[in-house]
Amino acid sequence: MDDAASPAPARPGGRRSRTREALVRAGFSLFGQGPSDAVSIDDIVKAAGTSKQTFYNHFTDKAALLEAILHQVRERYEALCFAVNEGESDAARRSARALCVYARQTINDPDGGHFIARLILDDLGISEINRGVVGDLELGLRQGRYAIPVLETAVAFIFGITQALVARVILCSDLSQATVISQQFAMLMLRALGIDTREAELIASQAADAIVRQGMLHVPASQSAPSA
Repeated sequence: MDDAASPAPARPGGRRSRTREALVRAGFSLFGQGPSDAVSIDDIVKAAGTSKQTFYNHFTDKAALLEAILHQVRERYEALCFAVNEGESDAARRSARALCVYARQTINDPDGGHFIARLILDDLGISEINRGVVGDLELGLRQGRYAIPVLETAVAFIFGITQALVARVILCSDLSQATVISQQFAMLMLRALGIDTREAELIASQAADAIVRQGMLHVPASQSAPSA
């Protein structure tokens, strides 16, 4: 199974769609090699085989391109979260497993992980791209599993710990270390959401083993996130 988080092939839509996708792919490759400030629009259009004017026909500036790339990477990560949680009804298990997906996908595709680690905090709202984490938090509230005073604060907290975990996994030297770190992050997250310590440790351990260590082998490669 190929879990790479690089932008998906362009959907049918003619030359304009293909050109935009070429710019996105060029940006993904260049930004993944180092700080975004070191990449110029000239670099991007050269890699994409197009012109500056064409770039501005699709994006207002470099920040807009970065946002588009991050959105595609996030969509891939979130699709995998939906996939591994298919059939799981417990909010705590869903949250722990989703967090571990971000860790494992970062192992599979470090370039995508770099985007998550650097840019995910640009969107902390209750929005379409965040419907997975919002839905799991709301489920936890309905089930009486979570003690969350303000939903928006919990969303920001989840993304903060996710970003920290991804950044830490990028630095891991081996899979065993990444698995242990993922389990620790998941346990801390569940404790903060209101889960008892012993249960949080058990759920986090199971999620890290199944998702990070085993590598989501049971997830169909074609699985995608359902519509809201």
